[in-house]
Amino acid sequence: MLIRECLRSAPVTVPPKCTLEEAARLMGHHGVGSLLVVSGDKFLGIVTDRDIAIRGVGDGRSSDAEISEVMTEAPVTIQGSADVFQAFRTIREAGVRRLPVVEDTDLAGIITVDDLLVSLVLELGAVVSPIAKELAPPQS
Repeated sequence: MLIRECLRSAPVTVPPKCTLEEAARLMGHHGVGSLLVVSGDKFLGIVTDRDIAIRGVGDGRSSDAEISEVMTEAPVTIQGSADVFQAFRTIREAGVRRLPVVEDTDLAGIITVDDLLVSLVLELGAVVSPIAKELAPPQS
C-alpha cells in the first residue's frame, strides 16, 4: 500500500508569521495535531500541538508569538509513492509521529502513525475476511 493511498485530507498550511494562538485555533477547527508551515510555495517546516505547548507556552512565549519560533524546520518527509513499511521505518529512525508527504516537491499531506495503523488494519481485514467466512461455524 502506498502512502498516498493512506492520506485522508488535504494538508492544513500556515505562514511562518501565524501566531501560536491562531495555530492552536486552526488545529482545533480542523481536528489536526499539526500544521505545515509554508511561505508561498516553499515548504518551511511543521508545527505540532506539542511544539505550541512545550516550546511555546511552556517556555513562556506569549500566545501572539510566531510559530516560526517553535516549529521544526526542514522536517523529514516521505514521498507519496513510498509504501507504508518505508513510512514506519522513517518514523522510527527519525523519532517522529508525523511525516509530511510530498509528491515530487509539492506538499500532499501529512501521514501519522495512527493513519498508518488504521490503513494496515483495514487492509488486513479485507484480506482476512474471506478466510474468516470459510472458517467460521455456520450461524443457526
